[in-house]
Amino acid sequence: MATLNYTQRLANLQKRRFDNNLNESIISKSFNRADIPEDLKYLAESMKPITKDSTNRTIEAANRVQKHLEKGFNLNFSRAYRTQGSIMSNTHIKVSDFDFLTIIDGYYYTEPGIPILSPYQGVPTDDITELRKQSLSILKDIYDEVDNSNEKCISIFNKALNRKVDIVFAFWYNTVRFNETNDEYYRGVKFKTSQIQADYPFAHIKLVNDKGDNTLDGSRKAIRLLKSLKEDCDTSLKNIKSFHLTTIVHSIENTLLNFTPGNEIKIAQALSTKIADILDNPQYRKSIKSPNGIETPLIEDDLIPDIKILKQDLDILIEDSAKDLFRSDFLQKAILTY
Repeated sequence: MATLNYTQRLANLQKRRFDNNLNESIISKSFNRADIPEDLKYLAESMKPITKDSTNRTIEAANRVQKHLEKGFNLNFSRAYRTQGSIMSNTHIKVSDFDFLTIIDGYYYTEPGIPILSPYQGVPTDDITELRKQSLSILKDIYDEVDNSNEKCISIFNKALNRKVDIVFAFWYNTVRFNETNDEYYRGVKFKTSQIQADYPFAHIKLVNDKGDNTLDGSRKAIRLLKSLKEDCDTSLKNIKSFHLTTIVHSIENTLLNFTPGNEIKIAQALSTKIADILDNPQYRKSIKSPNGIETPLIEDDLIPDIKILKQDLDILIEDSAKDLFRSDFLQKAILTY
């Protein structure tokens, strides 16, 4: 039977949670206890959030980027700045994990049905190209580490805060519902002029957070666990992304994810049951919607090998942890306060 190297996994977890700015790893006090087995530590620790202090430093790094850009831009359109990604739903598992949207704010794309009273006379492709070009020039003057190799974003590393920020360039996409409500929940973004389906990151963030709140953080813990298993897997799982993992968790009934101290293993079991359904029923898998109800992220068959490997590791973790808990009243009490 396959086994998991918990010693290595815990070392990986500790490393990715190390905050250079704080000079410490963001781990629980129970992490170094010798009387708790490594499998239970990995189960519980993988579900824990990154602390607020550490997260705030990441947000501060993005705020500094915005100040530098606004000071240096010479553009004929205004800009808006927003955040997206797992840090906004508190499902991130690394100290530095942040997307910073830099959006052309002088005009917007529209959903069919919205009258265009003042058509834009410029060239959007030229605008977003110039936005990125000036951003790159400004950031290179400020930061020693600037990576422009990604088509979607420019990445910088703030050495003072020890944080990486991805600056992502976008256009607004206004829907009919946004025009009626002025609520950004209904507002999308496009990263290219040729992009057919807009992204709706603000709806995604709100819905993931709503489920997290309604399950007493249980759904967030489930997402963090799946992300940790993917990150620490001996096999590189390149096809399955955080968006897929979040979609899997979002499809689970809230009652199965409600968190109470010590029920981490029940949440893991709910994950395993849902993944089994996904693997056993292709039609069901392909029908599962993303949190915002628009995309069907699990439709591609090339996700199956990664999902199978992920489930295998999850099931080994569940079996190992369940055995330890069953054999020891002490551990059943210890996990309550982990």
